[in-house]
Amino acid sequence: MASTYRSVARCGRRGARWRHLLCVVAVIAAVFLWCGLNVPQAVAVETEAADRCVPTAEYGCVNGILQDSDQKPIAGVTVTLGGAATGETTTADDGTWAFKVADDGKYTVTIAQDVAKQYGFAADSATVEIVKSSFSKQRGVVRFDKAAAAKQPSKSRGAADTKQPTTQTHAKTDESAASSVTWTRFCQQLYSGVIFGLLLGLMAVGMNLVYGTTGLSSFSHGEQVTLGGLMAYVGTQMLHMPVVLSAIFAIVIGGLTGLLQDQFIWGPLRYKRVGTMQQMIVTIGLSMALQYLYQFFFGGDIKGIVKSVPEGIQLGPITTNAPALICAGIALATIVGVTVFLYCTRLGRATRAVSDNAALAAASGINVDSVVRIVWTLSCALAALSGVLLGIYLNGIAWNTGVTLLMLMFAAVTLGGLGTANGALVGALVIGVVADLSTLVIPSDMRYASALAILILVLLVRPQGIFGKRNRIG
Repeated sequence: MASTYRSVARCGRRGARWRHLLCVVAVIAAVFLWCGLNVPQAVAVETEAADRCVPTAEYGCVNGILQDSDQKPIAGVTVTLGGAATGETTTADDGTWAFKVADDGKYTVTIAQDVAKQYGFAADSATVEIVKSSFSKQRGVVRFDKAAAAKQPSKSRGAADTKQPTTQTHAKTDESAASSVTWTRFCQQLYSGVIFGLLLGLMAVGMNLVYGTTGLSSFSHGEQVTLGGLMAYVGTQMLHMPVVLSAIFAIVIGGLTGLLQDQFIWGPLRYKRVGTMQQMIVTIGLSMALQYLYQFFFGGDIKGIVKSVPEGIQLGPITTNAPALICAGIALATIVGVTVFLYCTRLGRATRAVSDNAALAAASGINVDSVVRIVWTLSCALAALSGVLLGIYLNGIAWNTGVTLLMLMFAAVTLGGLGTANGALVGALVIGVVADLSTLVIPSDMRYASALAILILVLLVRPQGIFGKRNRIG
């Protein structure tokens, strides 16, 4: 009789759990449906010249500096923009010029032919391609003084009536500028690498905590980053909340999704003793489902969390802005806070105990399932915060932002040492700095490849990572 009552009670609890799950899924689906129906339509903006241009969700930048062979600025030269949009501007006293463009496509920048001949430029036009959804193509830089000399065909004296082939030469853009390494550019790239490394470290810390306590490498962690940025977009642009409240809203949503994931996915899988390999495959499927869910409800374009363009701040040779500094400061403070939590609180010490030996921690009275659930909640909340900061720093968030950075997160975690929170920060800083500094000598599209090459070299020397512990085998 007692066993019958226990069976009925278990069925009742399972039924209640599934009813709660269906209610949560219905609420989340209703929120996404409302967001999809209320996405504001993009408004075309005319091309305009600007003194300074910072890429945003609405604008790309076509800019450059006009200098002679002695690197002296050439002022007062008319620069014409053609292609997907048209415009005209004049170079400033320091030789700089810029256009803000609203549409993706190819743009041709032209200067007068007599100016090109006077200063010995190889070409009087250059073509760049702007793709606002690509972080590496939001800005097109044109340097006429860096264009390679074109080889002109020689005329034959006896063939006066023969049509001569013409060669159209375009000035090199990003790649040609990369060949000119200056102290200012080095400092700027180093600064950008540190900022990006801090944000990447914040993403990687949560992933490392999950790996340390469960042994699971979550391929859906990038989508938690994307979720944070998209929820901040919903807060600022759709609910019209201040940025701070939108960030808190995104963090709460992110933490709640982590709690629900452990409650209804990872907890039951652990209870059934499903291996980490099978769980990892589940994270891959969850990642793909979330990506296309985001794309369905929010579209494929970049969503700007903040529409205003911040004013530039000059710090010696470095040009930055207040949001970038604030984002870096918040990321650093959060990582320090997580470190203090792990080493100076009772729950943090319990988390480290579970990470070292879950069976021994359970034998000593620690509730391993509760600790893991808290870690999942904290990990997804940190990922959501990093998504908010990344969206502000990069002037937008897209449906696939997280997955594009996933390999860099894994690289940072592996380089710093699997299961170590501080190692994730150091690994992320190394990845960020190497990736940005490598653009001084290689094309910007290959910067992530250089960072992964550094990862391979370090692991060949120290397989356990920078802060990892060497495991004894046998």
